[in-house]
Amino acid sequence: MKRVAVLLGMAAVAPSVAQAQIPTAAAPAPAAKPVAAPAEAPPAAPTAPAATDASPLPQAPPGDEYFVEQAPSAPASAPDSRRAAPESPPPFEPPPPGAYYEPPPPPAKRHLAPSSSLWLGARVGWFIPFGNVWARAEPAAGSSGYVLRGVPWSDYASSGPMLELNAGWRLSRAYTVFGLWERAQLRSGDDEGGPDGAQDGAESDFWAVGLRASSYPDGLGFVTEVAVGYRRARTFFDNDVQYQFTDAPFEARLGLGAEWRLNPMASLSALLTVGVGGFGSVEKVGPNGNALPLTRNIDDGDGHGWATLTIGGHFDLLRSSK
Repeated sequence: MKRVAVLLGMAAVAPSVAQAQIPTAAAPAPAAKPVAAPAEAPPAAPTAPAATDASPLPQAPPGDEYFVEQAPSAPASAPDSRRAAPESPPPFEPPPPGAYYEPPPPPAKRHLAPSSSLWLGARVGWFIPFGNVWARAEPAAGSSGYVLRGVPWSDYASSGPMLELNAGWRLSRAYTVFGLWERAQLRSGDDEGGPDGAQDGAESDFWAVGLRASSYPDGLGFVTEVAVGYRRARTFFDNDVQYQFTDAPFEARLGLGAEWRLNPMASLSALLTVGVGGFGSVEKVGPNGNALPLTRNIDDGDGHGWATLTIGGHFDLLRSSK
C-alpha cells in the first residue's frame, strides 16, 4: 500500500509526467495555447525507504487516452496537375475485308508506229473522171436567148490508170501532213468527130497538200485523208493539137480506206477517194505553142469530179525513238 501511495503522490506533484504518457498521432498537433506558469508544488511527502525487493514495479496507471486514425500515406510522387492530360488513343479501324493487294504498274506500251518520222510512199490505182469541163451557151429553141449545156469531161477523157507519190511528216502516231502529186494516164474521150480529128489519149495532174488520220496506226485501222490543191487536164489529138483544162486552184479530195501496219518501218493501205472542182480556162494549144480559147464570152464554167481506187505502201524514215 505504501508503494501505491508514493506513486500517487508523485503523479500529483508532476502532472506533466502523466501527460507525457499520452500517445500522440503522427499528424502534427494543433498549436497549444499559452498557459500560466504552474504554481510551486507543495513539499513532497516523505518517501518510504526503498524496498529491497528485486521484483519489477507495476506501471503507473495511464492518464486520459485517445486514439487518432493514422493519415493515409502520401504517394511517392504526387501527380502534377499542370501536366496535359494524356492523348486518347486513335479510334480503332477494322482492316478491310480480304487481303489487300496493290498490283504493280502496267508495263509501258510498245508501239510499232513512231511518234514522228519522215513519211514517204506511193499509190497505184484507177482514175474515173465525171462531170463537165465547161458549160456551152446554145440558142434556145423558139426564143432569142441562150441556154447553157454542160460539156462532159468524158468527151475528152475516159478512165485510166494512175500513180500517186506522197511525201510528208508524221506529226504523231495517228496524224500525218503530206504533199502529193497524182498523175492519171487516161484513154481518149467519146468525141471523135471534132474539128481536130481523132484523139490520142489524155492525162491529168493533181498537186495538193493533205492531212491523214489513222484510227489505229500500230495495226489494222481506218484511215481518212483530206487534200486541197490544183488540177490540170489535157487531151491530145493526132494532129499534135492538145486541149488544156486549167485554172482550177481549189480542187478538193476526200479519201476513206484502211491501213495495215506491217512492221515499224512500213505499212500498206487501200483508199477510195472522191474529188470535185471546176476548170476556169479551156484552151486549144497548137503544135507551135499558140493558145486559143475554146470558150466564148457567153459560155460559162461548170463543175467536174473524179473518183479513184488505189492501194499504196508507205515508209517511216528518220523515225523517232518512241
